[in-house]
Amino acid sequence: MLIKSIAIAVGISIICNANPSFSQPAILTVNASQARGINSRAIEIKVGNGRATVIDFSGINERITQVFLSDPSNFTYSTDTPLENGQSATLFIRRIQPLRFPNLTTTSNTNLFIKTRNSDGQSHLYTFNLKKISSAPIYSGIAISNQTPNSVGHEPSVQVSSSHKATISDIEKGLIIAIRRGYTSASDPVVTKIREFIALARNTSDKTLIEIAIQTKVSLPLITELGLLGIEEKLKPPISFQQSLINLVK
Repeated sequence: MLIKSIAIAVGISIICNANPSFSQPAILTVNASQARGINSRAIEIKVGNGRATVIDFSGINERITQVFLSDPSNFTYSTDTPLENGQSATLFIRRIQPLRFPNLTTTSNTNLFIKTRNSDGQSHLYTFNLKKISSAPIYSGIAISNQTPNSVGHEPSVQVSSSHKATISDIEKGLIIAIRRGYTSASDPVVTKIREFIALARNTSDKTLIEIAIQTKVSLPLITELGLLGIEEKLKPPISFQQSLINLVK
């Protein structure tokens, strides 16, 4: 059954490389510190024609208190509830036909600032760059999270089942097993992409594994199967000394 799953996953990976949006999550998770621009550049938000892009703060229980759009000539926004209610947690951004405002300079790509307040009354400022694109974005928005993608001393992981998360080491182990068992060839282009994914994940501190998978165009079903394969190997009980002797006799 597992061999069949790996074969199916490799097939999916090839399909996803032709159509990257097939396996990509609609909403990307972004760490709050990253979104505040504390340890990295401002997050880029892509907005396509006739589509809305969302920024959601509900996962960290923060409420939007103020929104400042530097150039409102190309974009408009709305919130899930009126800002004056103090309960808004989600911002929706849309493209509009260019408008002219007296004495206001314009640009095709502008920045957006969002102020929030948490339940303790602490305020935070988030900064984003808005970019117009003609094609459909590969995601529908971002969800702000307090979870650190690659915490120091903790290997990044991704949920692969209801009870297991796979680390980079699990995925790498799964790839080694898949090649060793002949599920795929070491020279397969898919394997090269997975190795690129692993290398990037080990050297990136501000992105989740899902975001890195999207960047390297590796399908999530394939990562899941390799992660499960690595976990399965890790959970195998060690062979006892007595069992080793029995095996030698056989």
